[in-house]
Amino acid sequence: MTMSLMIGPAFTIPGYTTVGPPDFEIEYDAPVHDAGSLVGHPGFWWYYLSGPLGVERESEGAFPVPTEEYDALCALLSDPERWPAVAVRLDGDVRLWVVFRNFEEDEGLDFVEQRPGQPAERVASVEGHGFPSGLSWAELLAVAALPDDRLTRAQRLLLMLPMLGPQPLPDDADAVLRDALAGVGAGNRSTIAAALVDTLDWRPEQETARRS
Repeated sequence: MTMSLMIGPAFTIPGYTTVGPPDFEIEYDAPVHDAGSLVGHPGFWWYYLSGPLGVERESEGAFPVPTEEYDALCALLSDPERWPAVAVRLDGDVRLWVVFRNFEEDEGLDFVEQRPGQPAERVASVEGHGFPSGLSWAELLAVAALPDDRLTRAQRLLLMLPMLGPQPLPDDADAVLRDALAGVGAGNRSTIAAALVDTLDWRPEQETARRS
């Protein structure tokens, strides 16, 4: 059955700004659209794993989504006129917005923390397939386990995974990722998890070996 592809009306996250024509020098709060409903669509994770998480080849075919439906979802998530945003609940009323920054020639993924009564803060950004260092593995697991009335633990973990940055990962990281991928309906989980670990698991001896 085809799922409805809808995002909410425009709103702003006070303090999360952009610039616009004609001179692209004046800052204003960027309008975004709540795309939380799309997280339940398997095509969303195909797109997310392929782009921000950089495992396009491994995730292709891992989700049973008709091509035309996936193409429509891609167009929606990459629309420069409407920036989709997904809210991840943190402690209390704090929210982490995952914003698809579809600014022409400056596409990326912004992680924006919103605290009541304070301007929003962009705490991490992903440009292309690059990974920032925003969270440790232990912090990722702890935050993913927080209660959320809209997202599952698996969805939360994968949404925040691009914030992780290359770092030494524990031996059970592969199993944790496979469980999260199962939670969003992915096939080919072992291959995808192995690719993610290969990208993220960085150790000092690896850098030494490259220099020698």
